Amino acid sequence: MKIIRNGIPFIKDESFNSERIGDPCILDACIPEGNNLRTSGEGLQLVNRNELRHAVGIVAARSLRYFSTNGEGFNIFRLRNMAIWWLRHIYNSFNWWKAYVVNAEGERKDMPMLYIGEEFGAVTGWGDNEADIVLSAFENDRCLVSQKFEGGAIFAVGYSERGGLFNSPDMYGVKTIVGSKYKGAGVSVINGITRNLYLMAEHILKREGKEIVEHNIRSEIKQMEIVVLDRLRHEKLVRTIKEHGAQLSLVKDDDLTPTLAAARDEIDLIIGVGGVPEAILSAIIVEELGGEMTLRILPADVAQDGKLLGRIDNWNHFRKNEVDVLKNFKIVRPGTEKGNEMSWDTVLSSRVLARGKDKVFTASIIKKTPWIRFPDGREVPGVEIEPETGKITVHVIRIYAGKVEIVPVIYTTAISKYMKQYRHFAEVHDKAVGDILVRLGEAYAEFGMFQRAKDCIQKARMHGGISKDLAQKCDFLYEYIEGLDDLTNKPVQDAKAVISHFEKIYRLGKEDDVGIRSARMIKRFYEYLGDKYCHYRQYGEAINYYKEALKYSTHELKLYRKVDSIYMKGMMEEYFHLIDRVYEEHEYKEPEGWERYKLGIALEVFYGNEGYVKPCCRAPWLIFLRRTVLHGKKPSYKLAILTKLLRLQKKLNRANDDELSLFLKNEFGMIQDEIDSILNYKRKKKVFLSVSDLYCVQGLGLDSLAKLLLPRVRIESQNELEDAHIPLSISLVEAMERRYENMMDELKEGHIKEAQEHSYALAEAYHYVGLALYDIGDDKGAKIYYKKAIVKFGEIIEKFDGITPVNAQYRIGNLYEELALLYEKAQEDYNTKAIDAYTCIVDEQQSEELFGSIRGLISIRIRQATERIEYLKKIQLSV
Repeated sequence: MKIIRNGIPFIKDESFNSERIGDPCILDACIPEGNNLRTSGEGLQLVNRNELRHAVGIVAARSLRYFSTNGEGFNIFRLRNMAIWWLRHIYNSFNWWKAYVVNAEGERKDMPMLYIGEEFGAVTGWGDNEADIVLSAFENDRCLVSQKFEGGAIFAVGYSERGGLFNSPDMYGVKTIVGSKYKGAGVSVINGITRNLYLMAEHILKREGKEIVEHNIRSEIKQMEIVVLDRLRHEKLVRTIKEHGAQLSLVKDDDLTPTLAAARDEIDLIIGVGGVPEAILSAIIVEELGGEMTLRILPADVAQDGKLLGRIDNWNHFRKNEVDVLKNFKIVRPGTEKGNEMSWDTVLSSRVLARGKDKVFTASIIKKTPWIRFPDGREVPGVEIEPETGKITVHVIRIYAGKVEIVPVIYTTAISKYMKQYRHFAEVHDKAVGDILVRLGEAYAEFGMFQRAKDCIQKARMHGGISKDLAQKCDFLYEYIEGLDDLTNKPVQDAKAVISHFEKIYRLGKEDDVGIRSARMIKRFYEYLGDKYCHYRQYGEAINYYKEALKYSTHELKLYRKVDSIYMKGMMEEYFHLIDRVYEEHEYKEPEGWERYKLGIALEVFYGNEGYVKPCCRAPWLIFLRRTVLHGKKPSYKLAILTKLLRLQKKLNRANDDELSLFLKNEFGMIQDEIDSILNYKRKKKVFLSVSDLYCVQGLGLDSLAKLLLPRVRIESQNELEDAHIPLSISLVEAMERRYENMMDELKEGHIKEAQEHSYALAEAYHYVGLALYDIGDDKGAKIYYKKAIVKFGEIIEKFDGITPVNAQYRIGNLYEELALLYEKAQEDYNTKAIDAYTCIVDEQQSEELFGSIRGLISIRIRQATERIEYLKKIQLSV
């Protein structure tokens, strides 16, 4: 297929596969024939991949649905969620790579984005084809939802071979960027603005052979154009620049695209505090097009406070929780570096930020921006759609190997498909016309043409001979699209008005796709309002909106966590304040027995605030423990600790004195005096409401409490989602599910081990969510996710060979044992299922049927399963 547009021949891009990414509305893509990239041989060859254009191109095409005029921030929230949804689908569809997100804008602002550490790609991408991904999300996205905001918008992503891009948390940094004409001038973040301006002026004067005197320096500075992000923290910086007479460009939300102007020597300096992900993308541009750049990472408090920012001594004052997170990225306190660790006071150059050889910057222009222009000076247009044909044109910029390439990509949408069908069947007066009009209306709505969509639905409704079901679907669909139209184009008066159309559909009990989408929209809107009011510290309103959201998504861990975070906010702040103080007192070094220190502080804070947290969940201490003492630990370790504490609480309440004594001695290493103290407390109080009640036991010091509440554990499996800052949420589990599907589709010989590991991790992720939902008090949700975990372990047994299925079978027994502990009324049934699961390992005939002839390799598991069976049978006899 070849088409001619503006004299340029376009060909179909064979690398684009709409079925593989699961997009029913964008059918194919065409690119200029002269810009068709080809790979040769093996390896990543990122600069030669057509596919990477479409990651940003699809996001731009689908952003049309969210263009609005009413300034409603919810539309930005929806826009970002759309982007991460399609990025996950697209990246997981590539069977030629395994990619890792090493930096992404989102966590710093509590906005939706891919998680740092998230992995993508089908299993066949394993090997030498590993890559890094850095995302900055939408630059200046507010201009897409409000006419009050000027400038343009882009969506940018950078790529490199593994290890080629800077890996850090989403955090702030102070940066300087200059073009090639100032290379070697010595501009750096550790200089003040005055020093930097003088160095730049002196560099130019020296190059031009002019006398370096004050008059000439001042004259040169007055010709400079400086770009600064318009933030309150830059007030002093802006004032100083103005005092020197330099020209100043204040940008609202986009300090990335001006890097292109710096590379063209159209602006002289970009300076100030911004996000590290954007800085890494700027570094790719600088490395490829020339110039110089410096960056230093900053503590969050310092980065946002102009007074603190003004003293370079403050740049080292990271809070202890920040220190713990940075340590996971091998960024440590100056003077403590080991091996390949880096001190956080390092001034990073563009070469360090983007050291990869096979690196490429990509961005789609969503709304034209003055910073991105064709070689002839014309501004590159934003995304455009032809209403009659449904063709969408997206201009994608690629920067690689010292080149800037701006390519128009033409996407064919389902609009053209259904338009052709409609014209054909309308001519022959076929009854299918009504159904086709509905599909055409839905396609128009996907790309923001709501009036055309409603016209199609109305025409379908009036078409003679349509079925009762189709007529009803038309009514609901029209209501839904009317809601989308209002959401983007009508002034927002109050919250209820925004979602009234969606609630109308939901109240009528529609369980089809329209009903599900309506419920999802309501949930997202209430969640957005919760986030908004939480940001403005109106916590009561925020909690109310989160609880409203939970009515439409009853088992969403993320929403529960947001509610609990507000209830525990004061406690959390007090805990980390005390941790910071202890850390400072020990000269920013962890004292001996640091974990014990943390536990002691956590217990003091928790019991000082206990009355404020009891109503919020079933197990407030365990939730508080997760977010304080266990902060920064791997999810697999947290899971092992929490599971053991669950067993401890049940034993404290259910076991007789002899059983409890033996359990405490064998499992926790308690001595007799400590055990006697616990037994005495139990006789007086009768019940332990939480394992944290051990804090109230006289005779137990901090060492004893540490043995009980931070016990030694054996980690059964490593969960690959090792992001310590954000515990597993349902949204992250969904991301894993998508990758799992692709891995199963692409499973080939030689890559089975990787698929096994990911399958195992997904099962453990379900387990993690199930236990977290139990702690919150959502029993139905907990059982749903335990069942998901058990089913997933069962799939591992069916799909794979070797020892991994045996381990999965053992984990099924473990999970049934946990359920027996959690739900006493069903204890006998769950314990029976656990025995059956373990018997599949112990019984020779069953074992061989399930796992093959490998008994000689699983003797340890057989012994462990036998011990569990004997233990559970004793429990059944005692009952």
